[in-house]
Amino acid sequence: MEVLIFINVKFCRYYDTRLSEIMKILIEGPSIIAMNRQKPFIRSGYIYIDRGVTVAYNEGAPPPEFEFAEYVVNEKFAVALPGFAVGIGNILEYLFQFDINSKNLANSLSKLSRSELEALIEVVLASLTCSGVTSVISLITNLEEKIVSSLAIAASDAWTRLRILLPLSLLGSLQELESIVKSVVRSVKNSEALSRGIVSLGLFIGNEGELNKFSSEWIDTINKAGIYAYVPAELYRRRYKELANAKNIVVLDPEEPTVPCLYTMPTLWKPPCGFISSDISLLNPRKLLPMLHNIENGDIYTPTYILSHFNPLNNKIGMHSINEGMRTDIVIISFKEPPYGPIPISEYSILKALSNAFYNVKTVLVDGEVVVDNSLHLNVGEEKVRRVRALIEEIEPQSNC
Repeated sequence: MEVLIFINVKFCRYYDTRLSEIMKILIEGPSIIAMNRQKPFIRSGYIYIDRGVTVAYNEGAPPPEFEFAEYVVNEKFAVALPGFAVGIGNILEYLFQFDINSKNLANSLSKLSRSELEALIEVVLASLTCSGVTSVISLITNLEEKIVSSLAIAASDAWTRLRILLPLSLLGSLQELESIVKSVVRSVKNSEALSRGIVSLGLFIGNEGELNKFSSEWIDTINKAGIYAYVPAELYRRRYKELANAKNIVVLDPEEPTVPCLYTMPTLWKPPCGFISSDISLLNPRKLLPMLHNIENGDIYTPTYILSHFNPLNNKIGMHSINEGMRTDIVIISFKEPPYGPIPISEYSILKALSNAFYNVKTVLVDGEVVVDNSLHLNVGEEKVRRVRALIEEIEPQSNC
């Protein structure tokens, strides 16, 4: 039985992070792994953020005018880098991983009210964010309105980017897809969660039979709704004409890398593609990073670069680098606390520590808003955590462990 996803998260007061969207935020002191060509690594520097946009970052102390920021994060012996993007495991299965029998999962979901399900999903998203995740791509196998809308609402409230990936095989008609799009739009109370890419939709096309119903009307709908279609490379190559007009295609497992592309098996991975897995345990970056460390043709840089650069780049979700003029998805990792051993100071030693999941998340910004501060999640309160624990205790006796 595994319920650790709830235990390892620290929580504090309720806090409206929308306030930080209008804040001037100064991060000073950390090393910066920016993952861009201009200033890829800074040993000790600062990042200045205004209205969610990275205005400046550089080595050394910030100029005097930046020191009047409303929100200051001072972190030495730490590193700032783009937030982790993970997927495509079903987050509902991850949530109920102590009860992996699909029949029991469906039974558990059916007994939960909408508000209970929203609270559970919100807490599990918070637990991932406290491990450095700013973006999640989740393939779901239950398209009930309660499920889809709860996912969207929870992501908006937790302020974690979530792309809900719908299997084309489960969609009976284009009208059903349009109904899901409308449901998501209606259910998210904060419209900025949609316009700023906190909540988005994807479409998973598994085989040629599914693609046979994919008419030009489907293409028009996914283009208008900004839906990303995930398609195996072999199928994309054979049916290119049908898919050519789709604006947002992500190719899976290509023979030769092309952007955007993702690999589903670590032995196939090549840059500049990302990596996704249906293994729900690999939604946790502390399990995924060490696994990626063993990728064939990889090196010490590979695990962190996949999660914080290649995955956001290829999924078109979040920010794949720290750069002036870009929105800000940043994770600040601290190494000054035990049990992580000697403090890494070089880029190599930092990435080696990350590849072994030796890190402590101190601060997380998603689209320029502070979500985690001093290892405390600011959007999920103690009351909600207690409620979720009570729900787990009610569900637990029904599971076959």
